[in-house]
Amino acid sequence: MKSKKFACAERLQRFLMAFMMIIVLILLAKGVTTVALVLLAFVAIMLFIYGVFDFCPSTWILNKMFGSCYCECKGDEK
Repeated sequence: MKSKKFACAERLQRFLMAFMMIIVLILLAKGVTTVALVLLAFVAIMLFIYGVFDFCPSTWILNKMFGSCYCECKGDEK
């Protein structure tokens, strides 16, 4: 069941990935291509790791700090 809290691992991971893409676009627009391509390569490598091994290091760390969006929450049975 999906959690009702806003700050949960999977949601925060998606916000962080979107933020990284916005940063890459801003850096490319300003002409800082080397830094932008390094950040883009980092995101691509993380997505590759997630696709191949079904393990996302950032989600794992965020799960430890904020908990998962998907839980067996007691009292939410309807």
